Order: sequence, then C-alpha cells, then structure tokens
Amino acid sequence: MVPVKLLVLGSPNTGKTALCVRFMTKRFIGEYDNKKETTYRCCRLVDQEAVDLEILDTACKESCASSLEAYIRWADGFLLLYTITHRHSFLEVQHLKRLIDQTKQSLVVPTVIVANKADLESGREVTTEEGQRLANDLRSGFRELSVADTVLAVEAAVFQLIRRVLDQQRPLPDRRSYMLTMRHALTKKLTRSKTMQW
Repeated sequence: MVPVKLLVLGSPNTGKTALCVRFMTKRFIGEYDNKKETTYRCCRLVDQEAVDLEILDTACKESCASSLEAYIRWADGFLLLYTITHRHSFLEVQHLKRLIDQTKQSLVVPTVIVANKADLESGREVTTEEGQRLANDLRSGFRELSVADTVLAVEAAVFQLIRRVLDQQRPLPDRRSYMLTMRHALTKKLTRSKTMQW
C-alpha cells in the first residue's frame, strides 16, 4: 500500500472541511467548526493501486506561518481551494502556491486548484477561464465544482491530485538499461531484415 499525504489549504469559508467530509463520508454538512484541525485517514484504490491516504484539513491562519510551513513539509500533494463567489480567496491561491514552492524547494509540486461553490452562479466573481489560466501559470491541475452538489466531482479532484503524487513518486526508468534494451531490439531487427533480404 502506497502512503499519500494531502494538505487542504485556502482562505476561510472556501469549503475545505466540507470537501474533506464529502470525500470521506459522501455526505454534505453545511456548518463546521473552523477552529479545529483534523486529519482524515482512509484507504482507496486508485488505478488498481492501493493508497493509504491521509488528508490534513488545517485551521491555521496567517498568524501561525511556522506551523503552516511544517504542514507543507509533511504533505506530498496540495488541494488549493477558492470560492468563485469571493475574489480574495482566488488571489490567496497564488500566495499559497508560492509559499509551497519556497518551502518544498522543488520544481514540481503536485497541486490541484479547486474552484468551489460553482452552484452559486449568480454571485460569481471569478470566471472559469481565470481559474484555468491561474492553474496553467502555476503548473497545477484544475477543477471547478460544488462540494454541496455532488460527491463525484470531489472524488475526481482528490483522485487527480493522488495521481499527480503517485506519478512523482514513481522512479524514472534506468536510462542505461533502457538504452541497452533499445539497442538490442534495433540490432535484432536489423539482423532479421538483412537475413530476409538474402
């Protein structure tokens, strides 16, 4: 079983806890205690691979930057939430991604940006195109959804992030053995074609 640790970040009231609970239980609950940090743990099958999943939902505010950096170091992948009805939460995503990149000091950090509350179209302040453009700029995945509406979209977002983490954890093929295999295959093919000509 492969261990995967995910961190859910975003401005207050973007639906971080609602997303975690929806993913874990398939239920939607409207009100949560925003002061508690919670770690959710479960096992899931992702592309025939068993994953031992931990999801940390932080209650950390700007005042505890050192705790936030410790959480970032702990995590393998990041769900960055904003709500389409609040532009400030959208602008906060870029700040969070910069902090993740600085803390992780890695060129590629598995991240998926989630635009929540897509069911509240009348109050929209951030377009889908803006969200997609930001995700492209930050080399992140992107999902626009409503945690309240459907569990399938929530699962798709979390699974997208798990796949990104697993892709990064898989070792690159050994270059030398790959080159030798290719050379052997080409030599065999050339030998066979010469034999067939005579």
